[in-house]
Amino acid sequence: MRNKGLISAVFCLAMLALPLTASAEDGMAGDTVAGDAAAGEAMFNLVCVHCHKNDYDDKFGPGLKGIMDRVDEAWLDRWLADPAEMIKTDEHAKALHESNEYGMTMPSIPAMKDPQARANVIAYLKTLVDE
Repeated sequence: MRNKGLISAVFCLAMLALPLTASAEDGMAGDTVAGDAAAGEAMFNLVCVHCHKNDYDDKFGPGLKGIMDRVDEAWLDRWLADPAEMIKTDEHAKALHESNEYGMTMPSIPAMKDPQARANVIAYLKTLVDE
């Protein structure tokens, strides 16, 4: 239990360090924006790495290598924009949530309200493939 508290504290500090780059109305899922994989990798290393690995191994969340073989870009964009809503409305998201052995839910990340930030992370995730 103590480790979960420490992890939560670190995650919250990381979230506070992120600048908000868009207003809520600018961040609607489904906007088509070209992504920058390098910027997405930087965001991944700042935020996502606390719960996800960029290989096939699970951490607190699933390993993300090959994620684009498991979900499509539109689904991932909606998930990043509002995980809680996706869990309510999407069967795959609900199953992912229910299968998490730690009982954790991906939090809403303020920076992911920005369509460009989501596109950048998705562009990076597209690079996580077997060679």
